[in-house]
Amino acid sequence: MAKVPDRYLEERRREILDAAGRAFIEKGYATTTMQEIATACDLAPGTLYRYFPGKADLIAAVVGECMRMYHEVMVQVTEAAPTPGEGFRLLGEHVADGLAMPEWQDDCTLRLESYLAGRRDDGLRERLEEPLRNTLGDLAGIIRAAQAAGEADPDVDADALALLLHSTVAGLSALSMPLRDTERASAAWRLLMQLVTSLMIQQKASGDAERVGV
Repeated sequence: MAKVPDRYLEERRREILDAAGRAFIEKGYATTTMQEIATACDLAPGTLYRYFPGKADLIAAVVGECMRMYHEVMVQVTEAAPTPGEGFRLLGEHVADGLAMPEWQDDCTLRLESYLAGRRDDGLRERLEEPLRNTLGDLAGIIRAAQAAGEADPDVDADALALLLHSTVAGLSALSMPLRDTERASAAWRLLMQLVTSLMIQQKASGDAERVGV
């Protein structure tokens, strides 16, 4: 039997993930069936199960793909910046612009669906934990780089700040759906970034002054 090209398999996998993501957004994880996803992909259920053994595998892969894209964006934005501190600021602007985009709300819906499902499925929760921790680690790494470069207060807890920022983005994305006000969500995020940035810089300046005896 001829071997199926890897490119075809990856394309098929992408089609399945796209269909599953749409179904989870439109119907919810709990009520979506594997049969419905297979039908949307024009696949026999048995073929779908060869790609993904169960629905939990699907939502874990869908959310994992979201987190992978977040990582790529962080790398692209921060590596293009002249300094880590400027990269942190530019990443904040990218988030502010993104909060107004419908696809951000779609990603938020998928994450919420996965977290609720993980609350009832310990195996799924464990699979969701790693990509989330990696995303938080990426953000904390940017903050630490700014601290190491002397652009931010070294006493700020980078891990706690990363969790605060990431959870705020998730919360604003979620609340902007019932409120139907993405512009205010973007404004709220920019306000938080101003407060965080001014606090970090102010604390750093105060610490520098103390060290030189001013």
